[in-house]
Amino acid sequence: MTLSMYAKIGLIIISIWVTNICRAQQADSGCLEQANDFTYILASGEQQTLYAIQAEMVLLYFYDPTCEDCHLLMSQLEASDIVNSLIDEKKLTVLAVYPDDDMETWNEYAGHIPPQWINGYDKGVKIHTEGIFLIKSFPTLYLLDKDKMIRMKEMTFEELEGVLSIETSPLPLSKGDRNETSP
Repeated sequence: MTLSMYAKIGLIIISIWVTNICRAQQADSGCLEQANDFTYILASGEQQTLYAIQAEMVLLYFYDPTCEDCHLLMSQLEASDIVNSLIDEKKLTVLAVYPDDDMETWNEYAGHIPPQWINGYDKGVKIHTEGIFLIKSFPTLYLLDKDKMIRMKEMTFEELEGVLSIETSPLPLSKGDRNETSP
C-alpha cells in the first residue's frame, strides 16, 4: 500500500468516527434538528436571515473578535483546501456571526473576516437572549444542510474537515468493487 492509500483509509476512519459523533449528538431527538432562523446585520446595515442563504451547506461560525481561539480557528478554516474548494464550487457558505451588538469592536475586526464569507452581527443579542443557538464558548461551529437541518454542532476543525470530506467525496472503488471480471 502506498502512503496515499493509508491517508485515504485514515480519512475514512476519521470520517466514520465523526459521523458517529454526529449521530450520537442527534440521538436525543431521533432525527436531525431544524436550525432556528435569525436575523443578522451586515456592514452595509442591511438585514439578512439565515434561511435566506441558498447553499448545499452553511457553516455557522460564531465568534468574538477578541477571542484568540477564534483567530486560530479562522486561520485554519481559511487555509483548509476542502473548505475553500466547497466555497469556490458554491456548495458551502460560511456565515461568521458576532453574537453581540458592540458595533465598535465588530467594525474594527470586520476586515479580518475573509471576503468570501458573510460577516454579520446580532443586533439586540437575540441569539443569546432568545436561545436561538446554544453558544457555550467561542468559537462555536454549526454545520447545516440545504434545508437548514443541523448536521453537526460544537465541533472541532478536524471534525468539520472529516465530515466535509465524507459528505462531499464519493469513495473510490477498488478494482474488486467495479464488477469487472478478471481475464
